[in-house]
Amino acid sequence: MNRVAHIPSLFWILALLLGFQLSTSAQTIQFSVHVSSSLNATKDQDMDFATLISGSGLTEINLGDSGMGVFAITGNEELDVIVTMTSAANLHHTGASTDLIPFTLEFAYANRGANDVNQAVVVTGGTARFQMRKRESGPAGAPPTPPSAHHTPTEATAYIYIYGSMNVGVIDGGNYTGNVDLSVTYD
Repeated sequence: MNRVAHIPSLFWILALLLGFQLSTSAQTIQFSVHVSSSLNATKDQDMDFATLISGSGLTEINLGDSGMGVFAITGNEELDVIVTMTSAANLHHTGASTDLIPFTLEFAYANRGANDVNQAVVVTGGTARFQMRKRESGPAGAPPTPPSAHHTPTEATAYIYIYGSMNVGVIDGGNYTGNVDLSVTYD
């Protein structure tokens, strides 16, 4: 009879130990966007790795997956832009823990006038230079007409897709954060 009384106690001790080992963590990646004054950028969709479990290993969000981040950049269709993305190599625990979650990010862009990942051009490295709207005829000819009371340049929207991976080892539960800087300027 004494043995039966210890089984529930042992069960609860194991449940508590497993609960601490499998505690979940939320991953937050803050995006800051810096754009030239005559450009406009909006975040259309957050990047979402969802809630991951300690020790879950490699989790990937690929180009076209529902968890990728999406930004829209609107500006003069006749001009080129330079987009640069920088980020730390790790997410950091927001509390007292020194645990880190390694992560990598990549980006692609679509500049044919539609938010269509199938038209995306994958960027190698952290910087891309591209036309606001893809010109089928090649590079621009004469410089564009500057804005004035008699001329308003036509605007186009290009889309930036951010995707990547993180590798969650055995870490303390809690929130982990990191910053990603996306800079957009006219060339």
